[in-house]
Amino acid sequence: MSEERKRVLERFKERLGHLEAGAIAGPTHWHLFHLHNALNALPDDHSAAHLHLDEFDRADLAKEFPEMEADQPPSASEIRTRFDMLAGGLL
Repeated sequence: MSEERKRVLERFKERLGHLEAGAIAGPTHWHLFHLHNALNALPDDHSAAHLHLDEFDRADLAKEFPEMEADQPPSASEIRTRFDMLAGGLL
């Protein structure tokens, strides 16, 4: 087994263990989503699996690196304001 494959499998196993143990604070929906996508990518694409596991870790990383706040999506209010400007009086 290649070192890269072994590393991603260990990383996946660790994240799954955290999820099963209830060690994830807050809703787990997105964690499950990213873990499922990582599992789907594991057989064929280790890089994609790592990316999905990175997304799984994003909330914890944001606590450690506050500059990641820039990566947060806009609020519904911000989207509404931008949409209203784009749509103008068309609707």
